[in-house]
Amino acid sequence: MKHVLVIGQIHAAGLKILNDHKGLSVAVIADPGAGIPLAMVEDADAILIRYGVLSEAQIEHADRLCVVSRHGVGCDNLPMDKLSARGIPVTTVGPVNAISVAEQTMAMMLSLSKRVAQYDQAVRNGNWSIRDGLSISELAGKTLLLLGFGRIGREVARRARAFAMDILIYDPFVSSAVASAAGVVKVDDWRAVLGRVDVLSIHLPRIAETRNIVDAGVLSAMKPTAILINTARGGLVDESALYEALHTRMAAGGAGIDTFEIEPLNLDAPLLSLPNVVVSPHSAALTEEAARRMGVVAARNVIAGLEHRLDPELVFNREALAESTTR
Repeated sequence: MKHVLVIGQIHAAGLKILNDHKGLSVAVIADPGAGIPLAMVEDADAILIRYGVLSEAQIEHADRLCVVSRHGVGCDNLPMDKLSARGIPVTTVGPVNAISVAEQTMAMMLSLSKRVAQYDQAVRNGNWSIRDGLSISELAGKTLLLLGFGRIGREVARRARAFAMDILIYDPFVSSAVASAAGVVKVDDWRAVLGRVDVLSIHLPRIAETRNIVDAGVLSAMKPTAILINTARGGLVDESALYEALHTRMAAGGAGIDTFEIEPLNLDAPLLSLPNVVVSPHSAALTEEAARRMGVVAARNVIAGLEHRLDPELVFNREALAESTTR
């Protein structure tokens, strides 16, 4: 019998797939924050991980391990080099959360441009005259720059087009022809166009090259009224620099942040003191619909991995595995 270790709670539909599959036994660590026992990792033929961190030391002697199924699209909580070197495929759930994250991106964009929180509070405090300040704006005709044009970036673009926005994208892996077919314009130097961008939305992985990609220099090149959205990964934005910009030069702009360098976010974090910041608890992908899809695909990836019939498109480290095999 093959043994599956599930790290972090997943949707009941995903657990049902695993429990109903003949020849599998399933163990669940509901709270990986309390620790992931080494013996449970070493005993697993497959691991499905939602949150928590696996280290190289934990998988060093996991000799039975055949596949790691990530309940998500990022793998920064896994020792990818070690897993690839050992020939263990790591799968992701693909585009199942793209719609949820794209909708959250648009919600933050609208909330900031319409100043929903401030106007709501003004009405509750009897400040009806706030309407005369004309401090809200339309998205129509505004320029949106997407850093990254993968599955989520493309879903954002579809929705932004419906709001009549002009859309620029930066993605070295996307051709100008593909961009044009999607109704957007590719730029080769995204920093050079910051001065005409009204909304900058980040859709990048967190790797060494993208850490703090939005820093003080980038923020100083943006319009004073610009909006920054990060529904991708914490660590892509220099949060100290963002705070400095938003309470000084960019006070007329704003930021929507779903992911942070340190999570949960400390209650005394400076960004929380600003009225032009909208935040959420790394929840952009956590709709009921997306959670179900993620659980189901992650569970199916476990079974496919154990049966040696993985979809190559869902194997995060397929290139590294091929290089390892060649060596």
